[in-house]
Amino acid sequence: MAEKYMTNDGKNKTMEKLKTTLEAYGKTYGANRMLPCKSCHFVTSCGLRFLDSMFSILHQLVDSGLTCKVPLTANPRPLDTRNYPFMERILGGFLYSRQRELENLLLRLGLIDPDAFTCTPYYIGNKPSYGDIIAWAESSAVIYANSVLGARTNRNSSIIEIFSGILGETPEFGLLLDENRKATWLVEVKTPSKPDPFILGSLIGKTVGEDVPYIVGLEKWELKEYELKDLGSAMASWGAVGLFHAGELTAEAREEGPRLIRDDHKHLVVDDAKLKKMEQEMTKGQTIEKPDLIVIGCPHLSREQIHSWVTKLEDRRFNVRTFMLAAPRIVSEIKNSKDYDRLKEAGVRLSSICPLMFTNIPTSRRLNIATTSGKLAYYSHAVFFREDTLIENFTVKR
Repeated sequence: MAEKYMTNDGKNKTMEKLKTTLEAYGKTYGANRMLPCKSCHFVTSCGLRFLDSMFSILHQLVDSGLTCKVPLTANPRPLDTRNYPFMERILGGFLYSRQRELENLLLRLGLIDPDAFTCTPYYIGNKPSYGDIIAWAESSAVIYANSVLGARTNRNSSIIEIFSGILGETPEFGLLLDENRKATWLVEVKTPSKPDPFILGSLIGKTVGEDVPYIVGLEKWELKEYELKDLGSAMASWGAVGLFHAGELTAEAREEGPRLIRDDHKHLVVDDAKLKKMEQEMTKGQTIEKPDLIVIGCPHLSREQIHSWVTKLEDRRFNVRTFMLAAPRIVSEIKNSKDYDRLKEAGVRLSSICPLMFTNIPTSRRLNIATTSGKLAYYSHAVFFREDTLIENFTVKR
């Protein structure tokens, strides 16, 4: 393989460009060396017709015969040709008209599966281990990998993660360094009941910005893995948090505990009053009597999370068109399980799109969209509802 690499002049030149680019990128942020990279997740998974520069780069990589040396996955597809409103499907088809071209390029670059399009790559086989150095860019995936899994990645710029995957190296700076993984905030959760992960995450993210928080007070509720996922995604949206620690719950906090908190840390106490104020901001002061769409699953849902919804909806049915979003592989698995029939009875449709890309379609502004996602509420006109409120307002007894 090495001989082929050295005798293929075009491939060799492109690899040199990648190395030069990554080294310059790293030096901009103070990197002194490159580290072996074990995983790559590509953020720009929508075939937007206007992204000529991105397509030009991807074509150059493919034409040079390069592929990723590590597992490669990509963010969700922007559209689903079934079930969604007609106008958005037509205009979306125009805006994202290069989707097939993009997917073919990613397959040739080493995508692990033709359906490996999700913002939760750790659910479909691209799951790094504790301490692994990786190159991801999707904000909710980055904070999950750093916090829940204990891997190490920066919130990279798009295309940089592909370069790192092909080269098999990534520059050492930011959250790859021990000193930058120390918590600069101590967050004490002092609420009588378990807070909604999206509301709590939004409050923390808005408060700490891009800093690293260490959260105490959640351990008594033994948050599930997917609750940590949603908590982190809100921090990364309402702030720019790439890593959080939660006592007894996240990877490094279980190993190191309060030693991860810097002596000069700041302090945030979370109570019900702060959470209520944050929730009001997330709902944008709006009320929706009957949405046109309900979207659940940003980030994409896990199998366990979908099953938890099945349980909550045991005797209820949505009276509004409702979508639950998950990776294509998980959707296929659910469709072959008993949960699928129960979801259909509850009026739920499964899909794998990126709801942010859907709400970027200009005509979607005409739709009243309700969501349980703090991330989608931040980035779009969708209105946030807590899960219990959503069920209370938009379901009926079966």
